[in-house]
Amino acid sequence: MTMPHEHRGEHEVFDKIWSEVDPFYPQGDIEECKNFPELWESVKFSRLEQFLPPLPQKSLEVGCGSGGVSLYFQNTRNYHVNLVDLSDAALSFARKNFKANSTESGASAAFVKGDANDLPFEAASFDLVMSFGLLEHFSDIEQPISEQIRVLRKGGIFFADIVTGRFSVDTFSRLPGMVKNAVDYTLAGRPGDLIRAAEADFYENTFSLDHYADVVKKCGGDVQFALGNRPVTSFGRIPVLSGGLLRLYKTDLMQQWWRRFDLSNSGLSKVWGAGWWIMAIKQ
Repeated sequence: MTMPHEHRGEHEVFDKIWSEVDPFYPQGDIEECKNFPELWESVKFSRLEQFLPPLPQKSLEVGCGSGGVSLYFQNTRNYHVNLVDLSDAALSFARKNFKANSTESGASAAFVKGDANDLPFEAASFDLVMSFGLLEHFSDIEQPISEQIRVLRKGGIFFADIVTGRFSVDTFSRLPGMVKNAVDYTLAGRPGDLIRAAEADFYENTFSLDHYADVVKKCGGDVQFALGNRPVTSFGRIPVLSGGLLRLYKTDLMQQWWRRFDLSNSGLSKVWGAGWWIMAIKQ
């Protein structure tokens, strides 16, 4: 993924993250999920199955990270997948993920190092362009959105999964980290840094969902929906809570409620939900 000029150095943070993460790919089986990231991914796959075309598409995942979504839809719907990221570590991780978990013999995937503000593709090259956890890292979201819509064919699908720095249920997952940072600053004799205890290592904007939708429209997308999603959190993966919460979240009753929440289009889902989904059709 790429950063605007004032955040350009932060791609090194993402290189570090992806170089330290152990490979994982949940394959969409909620019952088999062993941790929260696998559960979040599996539920997302389930929702995307409802939103995205059932027939093979030529797709592009921008800021691909692990490439899990592209891998899932290559495996389940024979999508012809292309993945782009500015991070060498992310691309390496995605390649390993595909090598270990692709179930389609002979299927190919293209991994491209590129800037989300200047995608290295011709206009109208793809049927589907998607990003997950990308756009919130830009202070100017118009340029990366316009680039994604530029490389999309007319009638193609734009899909963005956005997790901003605003208050949401996921704020509670950050509390243990905030407390640890506050203690570290205090013990280090740096009380003046306490205000930084809640800061992430990378930039996240706080734009509203309406602002995102307006920019998509301005760039030529006919917005089909703008939804809030995921009403639950890991609470910072506190060991004493994690096992019980994970089991609870995987129950049929919780999954039914979770699905209703994600598809409700309610004001509550857009405030409380951990993320937002926007889908648009290129005009």
